[in-house]
Amino acid sequence: MLVLFIAVVFSGAALQLAFKKYPFLTDIVNVIDSDKIYPKVDINKATAQELVVVPYIGEYTANNIVEYRRKNGPFKSLEQIKNVKGIRDKNYLHFSKYLFIK
Repeated sequence: MLVLFIAVVFSGAALQLAFKKYPFLTDIVNVIDSDKIYPKVDINKATAQELVVVPYIGEYTANNIVEYRRKNGPFKSLEQIKNVKGIRDKNYLHFSKYLFIK
């Protein structure tokens, strides 16, 4: 357990040093969580398989979104997606930038 802790601390320190010495690494890491590399998805037309591609939306949530839409009709606003079972405010903040309503 102690060895694991030391490895984690050492890894964190090495990453901090790398980010200071090579600032462009920060940009690379930020792109991974950027809405620039993920296409936006129309919440009213997407299938569960298309929703799973959206960061922070898993299979369970994607199925719940499709089911909610089937029962209640199309979403009128992105905020309405918070009514879907399993979606919390924190999750909504993460994935809402990848969604839109047409």
